[in-house]
Amino acid sequence: MLGITVAAQTAASLAARIAERLKRCDAVMGVAAKSLTTGATVFVDADRRFPTASAIKTAVMVEVFHQMAEGRFGKDKEIVLAAEEKVDGSGVLQDLHAGLRLTVGDLLSLMMSVSDNTATNLLVGLVGTANVDRRLEGYGLVDTKLFRPTFRDGKPDVLPELEREFGLGMSTPRELARLMELIAEGKVVGRTAGEEMRALLRGQQFRTMIPRRLPEADEVKVGDKPGWDEEKLPGPDGIRRHVRIDAGVVETPRASYVIAICARQVRDTRWGVDNDALVTGADVARMIHDQFDRQ
Repeated sequence: MLGITVAAQTAASLAARIAERLKRCDAVMGVAAKSLTTGATVFVDADRRFPTASAIKTAVMVEVFHQMAEGRFGKDKEIVLAAEEKVDGSGVLQDLHAGLRLTVGDLLSLMMSVSDNTATNLLVGLVGTANVDRRLEGYGLVDTKLFRPTFRDGKPDVLPELEREFGLGMSTPRELARLMELIAEGKVVGRTAGEEMRALLRGQQFRTMIPRRLPEADEVKVGDKPGWDEEKLPGPDGIRRHVRIDAGVVETPRASYVIAICARQVRDTRWGVDNDALVTGADVARMIHDQFDRQ
């Protein structure tokens, strides 16, 4: 009983310190984290719905692995890049020539490592938006939704009223952390698929929030999927504030844990690495790391 009391007090103290740090950022923010080593949890406004921006691409990856396991296609299936499939934003395929032949494995790597929007759309076209959402519901993630491919504003495949507010997708910090937990524990398809998905997450090239202030050591492994965008709707002042999201799995020699940090209505609309929400999220990620790694 004493151990439970101490653990609860520790979690409450950490949550209070995180909440205090979040107050210094002009944004609406939420945090969820769980130690997979001890079971300790920390939640701060963790059930609020946030636009996911590209963080929802993790859910696309999950559906791709499920359909591969069901035998619908293999990782070596080739998809031809058509000129009309190219979209702007993050990624490299928009700059490559039409007619390029890419495997499903190639597209997964591009979607997860450099958040390639064209690769994402090709995979969404392969597996289907509604199938992604049904899969999430099957895992109990009822507030996590993909609404459409990228750069298809106002043309949702599902749930148009929610798409008008959230854009590409929506989730909560609690559910994003839970999705990472399912992947980390091999409960999505199976352990081999989980290891492959974690490897894709560890290939992330944009390390501006969760990994940013963690110890720079080979034994600290971070696999995450960030997202960034403008709000779909402008505020009362006519300004479309920003969205910053990151969710992932962290492994150290002493602990492993999942973490999700979400920010919307971010007043700082700079796209660079010094955006207030990114810096705040990095501070929070380090606070959680120091606590969970000690435990």
